[in-house]
Amino acid sequence: MRDRHPMIASKLELSPCAVSVLGQLFVEGPTSDDNNITSKAGRCDLVSAGLAFHEAGLSSLTPDGVRLAREWDLCSLYARRDRRWYLKVRAIARPQGAAVSHSESGAAVR
Repeated sequence: MRDRHPMIASKLELSPCAVSVLGQLFVEGPTSDDNNITSKAGRCDLVSAGLAFHEAGLSSLTPDGVRLAREWDLCSLYARRDRRWYLKVRAIARPQGAAVSHSESGAAVR
């Protein structure tokens, strides 16, 4: 029996540029190539891995790309100082209205 979900690229297989673009597209949604994408090489890496697509000058994540971005380790995002990605993943992981401790408040994340 085949798995419903195709194999997605491992986090370890992505270049730093691809990880940066993954976070950008996850947070911002479809993004224009006209000086808005953080790395065209990173975008190409994501497209090759099946995590993003590029059409008519816009780049966007595929469902597998969104899944990978949502499942990214919070500690890793915190260490990367990627505040927007960190906060979005944390908000998805925690139900609305759940208490936030000072250590989770993100105050130190920039």
